[in-house]
Amino acid sequence: MKFNRVYERPNSSVLLLGPRGVGKSTFMKSQLKPSIVIDLLKQETFRLLSLNPSKLEEMIAHLKPKDTVLIDEIQNIPPLLNEVHRLIEDRDLIFFITGSSARKLKKNSPNLLAGRALSKKMFPLCLKEIGQKRTIQNLLFSGSLPKVVTEANKNFINDFLFTYVETYLKEEVFQEGLTRNLIEFSKFIELAGQYHGQILNFENLSREIGKSGDTVKAWFQILQDTLIGHMIEPYSLKLSTKESKHPKFYYFDCGVARAAQGVQEIEDIPEQRGFYLETIILNELKTYFEVRRKKYKIFYYNISSVGDLDFIVEIKKKTLSSPSTFIGIEIKHSKIWRPNFEILLDKVKKSYPKQMLKAIAIYLGDTRLTRNHIEILPINDFVNLLWDDKIL
Repeated sequence: MKFNRVYERPNSSVLLLGPRGVGKSTFMKSQLKPSIVIDLLKQETFRLLSLNPSKLEEMIAHLKPKDTVLIDEIQNIPPLLNEVHRLIEDRDLIFFITGSSARKLKKNSPNLLAGRALSKKMFPLCLKEIGQKRTIQNLLFSGSLPKVVTEANKNFINDFLFTYVETYLKEEVFQEGLTRNLIEFSKFIELAGQYHGQILNFENLSREIGKSGDTVKAWFQILQDTLIGHMIEPYSLKLSTKESKHPKFYYFDCGVARAAQGVQEIEDIPEQRGFYLETIILNELKTYFEVRRKKYKIFYYNISSVGDLDFIVEIKKKTLSSPSTFIGIEIKHSKIWRPNFEILLDKVKKSYPKQMLKAIAIYLGDTRLTRNHIEILPINDFVNLLWDDKIL
């Protein structure tokens, strides 16, 4: 089954980054119809170009100016970017390049085609793209990778997701030499799955895994740099001395998070459904920002004695002459909206009535509500309003 992706069709050279399996290659091939495809996952192609990157020129010698070249998984041969840079200038060709490890590219090639190619990101399927093909409950189990969204067989979904995690461990981390001990890092991957969507305390985590705090921080950084996870920083509002100062971590996809944790059925972890629903909304926001070219940053807010405000989207940063402005978003895995769900959202709105431009609540019910200046939206209403540019 095909999906209508929300991403624009690029008209110039582009470096498209995103985790494996989100559909980068499929999008490029189907939407852009490149003149030639160079897949660096093919062993013969990889061997030829890794030994001599200049062979790229011979492979595309027959192309004319403005013809298009797709190079898939560029992180496998980062020095190839130097050749791409030269060929864009000398041959006036258009290159569509995909990659799944920003860390490896930056480490092995300072040339990220700045000024020669646009840098874009791709994420798992968002709710705008999925439409009515899957229910939210289905997505909480499977996640939003294209390969599993239309798959009904739970065994296939689990096989794919568990294999994805193992492949990631071996290909994206171990083979890059980012960690020397695969067994220890595998235990960390599982622990990160258990803490998915939760506030991290690196000292506690280091004791639990038996590694130093610096090592644990470095491992979380690896997950970010290989595009497999997001760190959400706390927002400071100075409403309480008990504000959290620790970040939250989210895997990029809730299906991958479940597989990383080693859990076969979502019914075994009902307490994490809320975190998985947050992951789906986080993906929606990041996709929207990318497509609409918004440079907003996402935070969260927590007071230990009160609770969490799931996301704060900062619209304007604080300056010397003016305060910041932001939107608050609270998300609940519930078909009924209860007053206690909005305590912190309401507190922040009342404390910063001008700075908090909107107070948004999202739930699984069917009725749109307004309470205490809070817009309470069924999840489909939120998605429609977001993509109609009426939220941000």
